[in-house]
Amino acid sequence: MDSILLGQLDSNGDCLYATILARQLRHDHPDAHITWAISSRCVNVLRNNPDIDEIWQIPIAGESERLLAWHDFEVEANRRYRRAEFDFMLFSQINPSNFQNWDGTIRPSILRSYGRPITVPFENVISLTSEEIDRVDEFAKKEEIAKFENRILFECSSMSGQSFVTPDLAQEIARRIYEILPDTTVVFLTNLPMELKDPRSKYVGHLSLRECARLTHHCNLFLGSGSGGTVVVSSTASRPIPMMLMLLAKTSVYASFAHDFEYFGLTEREIVETTCEDPALLARGAVAILRQGMAQAPEVMPTGIPLHPAWYFFFVETFLLRRKFFVDAARSIAATAARYGWTMELLEFAAAKVLPNLHLDRAMQFSDNREFMDAFMERVAREALCPAPFLRQTPGAGKLLFRGDVA
Repeated sequence: MDSILLGQLDSNGDCLYATILARQLRHDHPDAHITWAISSRCVNVLRNNPDIDEIWQIPIAGESERLLAWHDFEVEANRRYRRAEFDFMLFSQINPSNFQNWDGTIRPSILRSYGRPITVPFENVISLTSEEIDRVDEFAKKEEIAKFENRILFECSSMSGQSFVTPDLAQEIARRIYEILPDTTVVFLTNLPMELKDPRSKYVGHLSLRECARLTHHCNLFLGSGSGGTVVVSSTASRPIPMMLMLLAKTSVYASFAHDFEYFGLTEREIVETTCEDPALLARGAVAILRQGMAQAPEVMPTGIPLHPAWYFFFVETFLLRRKFFVDAARSIAATAARYGWTMELLEFAAAKVLPNLHLDRAMQFSDNREFMDAFMERVAREALCPAPFLRQTPGAGKLLFRGDVA
C-alpha cells in the first residue's frame, strides 16, 4: 500500500480547494493511506472527509507564524520521507514554495501542483456529520428562518482583502433590502462580532465555517465576498442557490468564482459578480435576483470583474522576483499564458523582468531548469511575432487542458 502525504496548511478556503486533490489522490490510489498535513487553525474543514485516512496537525497560533510553520513542516516531512514513512508527497500550498504554479487565481494554482490531469469533479469536498446537520437545522428552526419569503445568507467579511464588504456595509445593504422586501431575513456569516440593527437579521457566529454550507438548504440567495464562506457554499455539502459576489476591482479575477466556474466548465451554479460599492445599487441587485432571477441583476447594477494582469504581476514581483526566483517566475508566466494566451503584456513582462536576470537565480545551475528556460525563451520570441490581442480564457478549457507541466 502506498503512503501519501498531502501538505496544505492554510487557509480555510485554500484547504477546501485542496480537497479536490485529496479526492483525486483517492481516485488514482484507492488503496493508499493518505495523510493530510494541515494547520491547527484549519483542521476542522477536514472533519469526516472520506478521502483522508490521517491528519497531521501543525500548530499555528497566528498569522505571523505561517511561514516559519511551513518551513518547519517541510523539513520534518522530508525527514519522514527519507525514513520511508511516505512513498509520495504532494505539497499544494502556494505560499511560500509553489508560486511557479500561480496564474492569478487560487484554485487552479493549487490544483496545478498535482502535475497531471484532474479527472474528478472540480468541487470542494465537505462531508457534514449528522450532528452538524442537526445543529444547523435546529438553528434555522429556532430563528424561524422558514417563515420569511426571502432568506439571504450574507458573507460579510474578507480575510484575504479581495472584497470591500464589511459587517457595517452589509447591515446597510440589508436595511435597504428590508425597505423594499419586508418579508426578508438576512443571515450574516462572519468571524467578526456584530451588533444586529434589525430583528429580522440573524448571526451565525456560533456555527463552524463548514456548517454554514448547510445553511444554503434554508436560504434562497447568497451574498458573498469571495472568501472562505463562498468556498463553503459552493461545496458538495451545499445546495446550489443564486450567488452574488462583491469584489474589489483592483484584484481583477483573483477571487472571481464566475471566472473559475467558466474555466472549469461548471454551469450548475448561478453567479453574478460586481465591483459596485454603492449599497443602494447592491440592495437593488439582490432584490432583482430574488424577484426576477439572475438575468435581471445587470439591469439594475454594474456587473462583471475586469480581467487585467496588474494584480498577477504584483504577486509575481512580490513573491518571486524580489526573492530572485526568476525560473519560477517564468514557469508562472507559462502557466498564465497557457490559460489566457501570450499577450503583449505577459511577453513584455517576461522580457523586461525575467530573462535579463536569469544569471541571478541559483536554480539555473540545474539542467532541467536550463532546458525549460531555453524552451521558454524560444516561446517568448516566437509569440512576440503575433501576440494574443488580450487576456481571454476559453470556457471549459480547464477540463481539457489542465496540466501541471505547461512548458
